[in-house]
Amino acid sequence: MTLKDLLKKKLTKKELALVPSSFDIIGDRDKALAIIEIPPELKKKQKLIATALMKQHKNVKTVLAKRSPRKGIYRTMELKIIKGKRDTEVVHVESGCRFILDPRKVYFSPREGSERLRIAELANEKETIAVFFAGVGPFAIVVAKKAKPKKVIGIEINPDAVEYFKENIRLNKLENTEAILGDVKKKAEKFYGLCDRVLMPLPETSSEYLEEAIKCLKKNGICHFYCFTEEDKIKEKKKTVLVAAKKLKRKIKFLEVTKVLPYGPRIWKTRIDFLVL
Repeated sequence: MTLKDLLKKKLTKKELALVPSSFDIIGDRDKALAIIEIPPELKKKQKLIATALMKQHKNVKTVLAKRSPRKGIYRTMELKIIKGKRDTEVVHVESGCRFILDPRKVYFSPREGSERLRIAELANEKETIAVFFAGVGPFAIVVAKKAKPKKVIGIEINPDAVEYFKENIRLNKLENTEAILGDVKKKAEKFYGLCDRVLMPLPETSSEYLEEAIKCLKKNGICHFYCFTEEDKIKEKKKTVLVAAKKLKRKIKFLEVTKVLPYGPRIWKTRIDFLVL
């Protein structure tokens, strides 16, 4: 039964139409939590909705309501417990990897699992790979475990995320992965000219770090640049890449443009892959 099926007899038709059709579940079969965005019109019914959600997913021990989009230097969301246990630290399982995290302290999206696997399939064992804005390490660890590259470096500014990242490296028994605390603008310098591949999975502000990404890449290195864009605005995003490359006197070649996830009406989280010559 869907969430709306479980609520049919408890909400009016008008209220039922406002119940979110999607939500995130983070965790494993023993302990998980759900993150849901409840419209203001249903705020008084949020516990009812949470109860139904927990009935639908027996492993969900806590339901959290989004109270803000990602914000601040650490890119976290304000999440409020509306039902369940107060302990919101869980272990999430994805692609044979395990990630311990608390979404009230760090950002993590289970919706990007397929994208992480796609990138892992592109990498190889000879590469040195940098992951900007690495969070608790999902991209870095999936790529490290699946592609077995020579080295994966993850840079992250949120100290809580870096502590989880380090724990996740241990949890997945990886020896080729390093978690670095700090601002990409400052920490990337150490890796200039050393990387075969750079990942930039922060669509809101990745464009501000294009120069650092290009500087990190060896000749014929590949950058995976993520951004939010409308379909007819791709050329503008590519122009941003070209401006950064021109400033550094580097030539580039665009490889592929991929729609990753829908973000809003006609807006997609998009990956633009380019080669630095």
